[in-house]
Amino acid sequence: MIKSFTMRLGLILALSIATLVFLLTIALTSLISHRASDALEKEIGERLSTTSHQLADKLDFYMWSRYQEVQLLQGLDLEDRDETRRLLDQVQSNIPAFSWMGVTDADGTVVASTNGILEGASIAERPVYLEAQDAPFIGDVHEAVLLAELLPNPTGEPLQFVDISVPLFQDGSFQGVLATHLSWAWGKEVLEHFNRTLHEQVDDTDLFVISERDSVVLLGPDDMVGKPLPVSFTEGASVKEWDDGQDYLTGMSIGEGYDEYPGLGWQVVVRQPTAVAFAPVETLETRILWIGLLASLVTAVLGWLLASIVTRPLKRITETASLMEQGKANTFPHQSGIKEIESLAFALESLVTSLTESESERVHFEKLANRDALTGLSNRVALREQLNQLHTSKEPYIFFYLDLDGFKAVNDTYGHAVGDEVLVEVAHRLRALPLEEVYPVRLSGDEFFLMFPRTERSTQQIREVGNTLIDTISKPITLDIASVKVGASIGASIWSPPEPPHIAIEQADDALYRSKANGKQQLSFHESLS
Repeated sequence: MIKSFTMRLGLILALSIATLVFLLTIALTSLISHRASDALEKEIGERLSTTSHQLADKLDFYMWSRYQEVQLLQGLDLEDRDETRRLLDQVQSNIPAFSWMGVTDADGTVVASTNGILEGASIAERPVYLEAQDAPFIGDVHEAVLLAELLPNPTGEPLQFVDISVPLFQDGSFQGVLATHLSWAWGKEVLEHFNRTLHEQVDDTDLFVISERDSVVLLGPDDMVGKPLPVSFTEGASVKEWDDGQDYLTGMSIGEGYDEYPGLGWQVVVRQPTAVAFAPVETLETRILWIGLLASLVTAVLGWLLASIVTRPLKRITETASLMEQGKANTFPHQSGIKEIESLAFALESLVTSLTESESERVHFEKLANRDALTGLSNRVALREQLNQLHTSKEPYIFFYLDLDGFKAVNDTYGHAVGDEVLVEVAHRLRALPLEEVYPVRLSGDEFFLMFPRTERSTQQIREVGNTLIDTISKPITLDIASVKVGASIGASIWSPPEPPHIAIEQADDALYRSKANGKQQLSFHESLS
């Protein structure tokens, strides 16, 4: 009877220890898996949201560029119609996105236009004239009316335009309107470029550009263009069921314009099936589960066989695992002299190592969200975080707002692939600048931003730094197919606490426009410093 009681007690003890360790391991695995999965899902959603924001920025920047070009033509001499027509033809030749440009008299009759199209015709009832008699007008995407039969249309698809028009005044008197139709084909080209870049990184992703006016799809999959978007969104990332019955992870941003260009409120939506978007999450959860189950099985077997002699060491291991779950310990106590206990400790340590590596992967994804995919420089998201940290700084900083000169010509001549190589080389040169604590950022396109501590530099010394930077970027870039050269224009400002950093950034941006206007390839200070 005594012997039987002793054996039974040992069995119960063995089962109790094995069950305790098993449950503890499962609890630890479930906790870390849940936290890592939530963080990874958030990172994936923010990545799509960032992509939609980048596309919205690119569309607004393109429209701003055309808007600026139209405004530059407000000084046309309406009395010399031949010269006006020649100038419009030249602008259209340099910027083919302008499908039609025309100048009207005060009554809305076209007096000069590209290729003479619609000259003598009245556009007095068209919004492009009606809405631009007092202030510049920007009209949303619409199909051609008067020009449908007059312009070449090799694709056979309905022609669509975005209107940009400005009033023309002379001595304070209204003389007419400079009206332009911007071909919507450029929007498709931007979307296709984004699609190609995005699909190299992410599978099964769709991009949409939605009109604020009627929520109609302006750009997107062919079967949805021209139709109302079937789902409503708020800015940021969300999971929605679409009309095809499938759930999608979606990122949405609203174009807010660029500088003085107010924007048309286009919504940019990026969607990806949740099954594809969250596949890494499911893989991570499965991996963690199998590791947890394997470690639990090893622990249970060892506890079953060695309960009578490992009660005390297992208790220490259990207590340590509980502390690790609470974040109060990160290693297991070393066990020596008992091979089985050493194996148990090693198995549990391997589990923690694997979970730690999974956490490192999450951190890696977080870093990717703060980096420009092409150049590896910090992006707008990272810059925003960096500027938030400046609020605690007591030291003034130099802000350089930089734009490449001649980059568009490189793109047009050699293609976007060569253009990308040029951007990568420029980023390399920015990183190699001999400045302490320099922080380079790629904002978008060929726009870059640098910030570094002033450290008692005078205005002249800051100018020397800027000129050195311009010389560095202007050096020829040798590529496989050609040797190209770009320049740089810089706008500079000085930020001093406690002034909000964004004010100094706007000042540097204004100074950049002066550099561009004064002939490029130079550095201009904000007016308060010049």
